[in-house]
Amino acid sequence: MPILIASVVIVTTAAGAFTQRVSGLGFSLIAAPSLALALGPRDGIALTNLLAMVVAIAVFAPSVRHVDAAKAVVLIPAGLIGVVPGTIVFGLLPASGLLVAVGAVTGLGLAAVTAIRRLRAAPRVPATAAAGLASGFTTALGGAGGPALTIYAIATEWPQPQFAATGQINYAVQAAAALALKGNPRVCLAWLTGTFAAALVGLACGHLLARRVQTTRARHAAIAIAAVATTATVIYGVLS
Repeated sequence: MPILIASVVIVTTAAGAFTQRVSGLGFSLIAAPSLALALGPRDGIALTNLLAMVVAIAVFAPSVRHVDAAKAVVLIPAGLIGVVPGTIVFGLLPASGLLVAVGAVTGLGLAAVTAIRRLRAAPRVPATAAAGLASGFTTALGGAGGPALTIYAIATEWPQPQFAATGQINYAVQAAAALALKGNPRVCLAWLTGTFAAALVGLACGHLLARRVQTTRARHAAIAIAAVATTATVIYGVLS
């Protein structure tokens, strides 16, 4: 069983890094549930934050020229504010409740991203700030800040290159803030090395195949994988 669990974690970590490199979204949605199940919700989410920061920086580097500075100056401070209550709730919930919360965060985010294709909103400062706050809160609580920004991007018709680039710096800052408040994950060197290596492999494959894989297909694959992991997390949290 430990080998099977480790294999699932390695595969989902690599798959998450791959989809984030290709589409700008997916790492935390895919990796957070499996890491929470394998390592426990507290250390699993903390490790997700650490890996998400590394993945986001790696994806951000080649796309820096596409950053939407006007939105970044609103999203980043709002996200940092959102991290604070997210971390407080993270610390208050028991382990089983936290597993359910992780599943709920990713599950509701997936459902919203899938369902609101027709929603439209003006990209005004209040909407941008609300997206940043929600993203920061869910990053700290469940490791996944992508759904809030994806919903915002769909509603405001934010171009994919700007969304992908600006989202990465937002994710990285939020993950760093969440780690600063929670502390580093208490995991053994084997888990740390294995997951970092898997993330790097996923990033490398994504870099090589980015021009051959359609963004929409990569995003749909990320949603499907994350849905399975989310369901398992919620069931385990409820039963425990």
